[in-house]
Amino acid sequence: MVFEIIYLKSRSIMNIKQQFSLFFEQMADMVFLVEWKRNDLWYTGVNPSAQQKLGIEMVGRRLVDVLPQSVFTLLDENYTKCIESKQSVTYSDLNLFVSDLPASETSLTYIEEDDKTFVLAITKDISDLKKKAEDYIFLESLVANTVDSMLVIDTDGIVLKVNEAFVQQFGWNASELIGQPWESFAITPKELKTQTLDTLALLMKGQSVPSQETVRLAKEGIAIHTSVSYSPILNEENQVVAISMIYRNIQHLKELEEKLEESHDAYKSLFSYHKNAVCMVNEDGIIENINEACMTITGFPSEVLIGFNILEYAKEIVPNLDLNKTKRGEIANYELSIPDSKGRNLCLSVTNVPIVVKGVVKGTYIIAQDITEKRIIEKEREKLQEQLTFQAYHDSLTELPNRRLLEVKLEESLVNVQKNESMLALFFLDCDHLKEVNDTFGHEIGDELLIAFSKRLVMSVREGDIVARLGGDEFVILLHEIEDMTQVDKVASRILTTLGSPYYIHGHEIHATSSIGISTYPANGTTVKQLFRQADQALYTVKNAGRNGYRISGV
Repeated sequence: MVFEIIYLKSRSIMNIKQQFSLFFEQMADMVFLVEWKRNDLWYTGVNPSAQQKLGIEMVGRRLVDVLPQSVFTLLDENYTKCIESKQSVTYSDLNLFVSDLPASETSLTYIEEDDKTFVLAITKDISDLKKKAEDYIFLESLVANTVDSMLVIDTDGIVLKVNEAFVQQFGWNASELIGQPWESFAITPKELKTQTLDTLALLMKGQSVPSQETVRLAKEGIAIHTSVSYSPILNEENQVVAISMIYRNIQHLKELEEKLEESHDAYKSLFSYHKNAVCMVNEDGIIENINEACMTITGFPSEVLIGFNILEYAKEIVPNLDLNKTKRGEIANYELSIPDSKGRNLCLSVTNVPIVVKGVVKGTYIIAQDITEKRIIEKEREKLQEQLTFQAYHDSLTELPNRRLLEVKLEESLVNVQKNESMLALFFLDCDHLKEVNDTFGHEIGDELLIAFSKRLVMSVREGDIVARLGGDEFVILLHEIEDMTQVDKVASRILTTLGSPYYIHGHEIHATSSIGISTYPANGTTVKQLFRQADQALYTVKNAGRNGYRISGV
């Protein structure tokens, strides 16, 4: 802003271009001077910092010809607002969660001189703000959307955040909690208060604390068996600024444990008639008992399964599996692939539940649900999605990339060659006399000719280059990062030679040459539209000259 004030005050001494050169040549921020003339925005001045970072020649050119459409739309809106209001405008583009794009903030200043209208634009890099904004959005999303109840307090014990799951589980509204001391509402039983305070004291020191299975109280005083996970929240200086507590209702597990202890018969019924496979495993991982569903799902008899070390097998298949979870009284969930008795692959969703007797872990219940069919359906759905995606970006006849994919690849290639200061070439070609082939032999033969024609095109270029069909007999070849024009001539000659050989299709000998128009970057344009237009004009020059040849635009 100081630069802008000095800049505007000096107008009576120097003209705008002189001022721009004086004040902004050495400035680290990107600075642009844009003039509004002939109902368009034109770059009049660009400082070295902007020129170096963007690598595009801008001075004397319209913004719409220089910038990608999405970028131009954003700039045009803000520049127009500045010009129409004659007021300063500031806008930001944080590019949140896009790792390769920086965050920026641009201030626009309206200037009039000698009946001319200008806008001075200063763009600052605010990537630090981008990181903070992403962290904030991530935390907000985590708190709001996690299915577990979450409570966040600051270092003074004041409640900062609660999510909807917490409200539903415990009954307090967010308005009752936020801004209040954590200890002022009775979620923790009195007899567990000291233990909880000790845990929080460790967290305040930045220490990690294992999750705890404990009891918490709802607003109406009902006790809920709960698993609590604590986590310190650190700032950039690695200092604890807040603590998050995640509560998971495990009441149903505790009730199941109590029922099993109260009634062995009830347990036996649950074990025997469960629709999923259930194994009772001892502390060493050996299967000691199984239910009927276990034999039905796997196809193995009990004498094969009982005595097998299932936990060692699971560890081999799922290397990251924490087998000590159940020994600590925790539940583990994972997927396991095993062959059944006929060698077919079974996909199982497995839950390891600790067998706790009077507070001591005596083994593990392994409950396995057969999800083989579900996974097969998911794979088929993924395969179908891949097919649909392929069809959306490829020509149905030749399976070459279509116009949609070509434009994406061309935009990417333009970015790369601009960075590397190299060249690319765009070949626009068609199949000469395809109409005569269709009229003489029929469209089926014509389609076969196009397929063979496309295969020869692919064989004529490098593996990394793109051959695309736009439709009908129109094809495009994109040569990435070519070294010089000699390479372009060689490729064009090779294509004509390859296509010049006759085709033998269903007993017919067919001759089908090609006319090729070629444009190159940067000689014939710097945008997709410019390169296509120049290649198209070159193509029609070849066709008017008798076909079966090539022409490079401007040569």
